[in-house]
Amino acid sequence: MLSHGLLPGVVQVPHNGQPIVLMNDAQTTGGYPRIACIIEADIYQLAQIPLGQPIHFVPCSLEEALKARADQQRYLEQLAWRLSDEN
Repeated sequence: MLSHGLLPGVVQVPHNGQPIVLMNDAQTTGGYPRIACIIEADIYQLAQIPLGQPIHFVPCSLEEALKARADQQRYLEQLAWRLSDEN
């Protein structure tokens, strides 16, 4: 398999069949088959799961992924506003 570009959230499957989810510290290219991608809004939750703990994947549409990202951005903006010195 040819090497290809990678982004945080890509799920690769090496020869042993155990999926690997690439996070922010992942390499930039790889050659394992890619089977999925974790949506941007969920990567922070995945980072909190202990190593080796089983997870399951739920398919979502592009529209659902975009809404989740917008909801997360809105939450972070509200949090920043509440924590700012101006309030």
